[in-house]
Amino acid sequence: MNNDRNDSAKELIAKYLAGETSTAEEKELLGWIAESRENESHYLKAKKVFELAQRHYQSATNPDINLDQEWDHFVNTINSRKKKTIQLNTGEKTVNLWFRMAAAILLLVVSGGIIYYFATKDNDVHYQSADQTLHVELPDGSLVTLNRNSSLSYTSAFGKDNRIITLEGEAFFDVVRDPQKPFLIKTSEVSVEVLGTSFNVEAYDSLEEIKVVVESGVVRFVASAIKEEVELTAGKQATYVRESRQLTSGENEDVNFQSWSTRKIIFDGEDLHSVIETLNKTYHVNIVLSADVPATCAVTVTFDNQSLESVLHVLESTLNLTYRINGDQIEITDAGC
Repeated sequence: MNNDRNDSAKELIAKYLAGETSTAEEKELLGWIAESRENESHYLKAKKVFELAQRHYQSATNPDINLDQEWDHFVNTINSRKKKTIQLNTGEKTVNLWFRMAAAILLLVVSGGIIYYFATKDNDVHYQSADQTLHVELPDGSLVTLNRNSSLSYTSAFGKDNRIITLEGEAFFDVVRDPQKPFLIKTSEVSVEVLGTSFNVEAYDSLEEIKVVVESGVVRFVASAIKEEVELTAGKQATYVRESRQLTSGENEDVNFQSWSTRKIIFDGEDLHSVIETLNKTYHVNIVLSADVPATCAVTVTFDNQSLESVLHVLESTLNLTYRINGDQIEITDAGC
């Protein structure tokens, strides 16, 4: 389906869900839905999101949420190609349809940074994080922290017949022990099986490597593409390299592997290049080093849930750094250490 027709279908779905379609428009939409299973699935997902959003919108009374601001943020997050100028008149019962849907969804999810949560017609459950981490409690009591731009999903059989989830992106798991139902995480190329433990999985499709780091317990890391597996205990890590199709394991030497979630960062004689790499991952920023830095420029400091501004101020003072902000880039132009 071409982009113009896709946009038209989205508008018709929104109008139909709000009861604002004409007879001709309703006929057009129903014909589009009947064309393919993909179209039907798209409609059912939109319908579920709309129903969830409407319930939360009707019950929301928080006057402190700036809906105009959140809407702009929402549009930017999902890389929408078209921004619409939308205004809300709080004294009117009739609210612009698209704004009502967006505001409802945002009232539901703004605190968690979720783009969406919905159940399909088969009761599959999906969580998707946006530009914030997201905490999820699974039906079996296991806890998951999703990193930004990550997603997980599971079927209605989770906790009953199995404990299988699908992950894209990065997440930290604290799994409730159940020897009768092993916990299985599937990604695009590997799977991770546990009984009860805590560990981190990094499996962004955009990265060359898939990595697992175990904090406690025992994990079986399986690279299905090459039919190899490795068992990991606390303090161990394994990495699967996509291009070379190699699976390696060893001691985890990165004490900051979970800093994206905890915001606790420990530097013990780290060189500035490594420090910048950790900060970029932790705060999802783009810090670049354009200055020549001597090998003796080492950083020893601990940050505990501090803002990026505070971290940069400390580094600026201790290392005599000079940096400038160019758009979304932070450039370190000089280092006097």
